Amino acid sequence: MNSSAPIPDINRLFIGARMEFEVETVFAEEGAVSPDEAHDFDEILVLLEGSIDLQLGEDREIFKGLVTKEIPAGTRHIIRALETPTKLVIIHPDRLKK
Repeated sequence: MNSSAPIPDINRLFIGARMEFEVETVFAEEGAVSPDEAHDFDEILVLLEGSIDLQLGEDREIFKGLVTKEIPAGTRHIIRALETPTKLVIIHPDRLKK
């Protein structure tokens, strides 16, 4: 990851008896890059505005406009904002599931 890349503005909301449901709102400028990460739970990415370069494992796809993408548990991923503003909602429906 490029250490000089801008950091996306991320806000998190945890819901449920064990805080198992998580919703992230992400506002990013062009060039912002998420961490290179994988989770033990599924993730649902909803691109609301802007465009992103989504890397899933070794594959990369460009998305623009209103798009929904599922990221299966265990999948390494990186999100790069390609324009300003880029707005996303990321949903972890059961982040405690193993």
